[in-house]
Amino acid sequence: MPNVFFSKLLSSISPRNDNYFVLFNKLTDCIVRGAKILATMSSVQDQTAFNQLFVDMSKTEKEADEITKTIFLSLHKTFITPFDRWEIKDLAKALDDMIDYMEDIPQRARLYGPGSFTPEMAALGQIALRATEKVQEAVSLLSDMKNAERIITICQEIGVIESEADRVMRAGMERLFAEVSDARSLIRAKEIYELFEEAVDRSEDAAHVIHGVVLERI
Repeated sequence: MPNVFFSKLLSSISPRNDNYFVLFNKLTDCIVRGAKILATMSSVQDQTAFNQLFVDMSKTEKEADEITKTIFLSLHKTFITPFDRWEIKDLAKALDDMIDYMEDIPQRARLYGPGSFTPEMAALGQIALRATEKVQEAVSLLSDMKNAERIITICQEIGVIESEADRVMRAGMERLFAEVSDARSLIRAKEIYELFEEAVDRSEDAAHVIHGVVLERI
């Protein structure tokens, strides 16, 4: 008589699951949505508008977390994956980190009020959005390695965007130290600048993972 437990287990396991691409695309949709919210928050001055955007960002981050959990759980139910399991884990983590770091910015800025964003921070918000849109484009092409050349180009473009973010951050910090003498204000602004830098850096981390996945298959 067959073991009932193992029969149920085998019936729950899919021999192959290409749904990962659907899940990754849903995850990057959340990330881009979060980046758009962040870009808007970086320029808003009204407290009510800031608070609503804060709620929207929290909801988007939670949605991204649920998708990431689904990706990890699906690895336990799939024999054959579209690329290596560790690559799927690394990509899911890199993408989830992107929105986690973006959410950290309004979490911190909420303590200081919406007026704590400088013009350079608003520019960094736009740069973060561009970086996430590039990551989204690269992820959307991963299901077909005929897109390998384009994906590699996109990953290089993300590196250029990250360098641009570094330049904007340095310019903002220079202006900050030249114009602001209050130590508390300096510390607060410096912290937010560093969070913006981390957020853009996470896009580059995701690009490195994507680049590695492609190089393994061409």
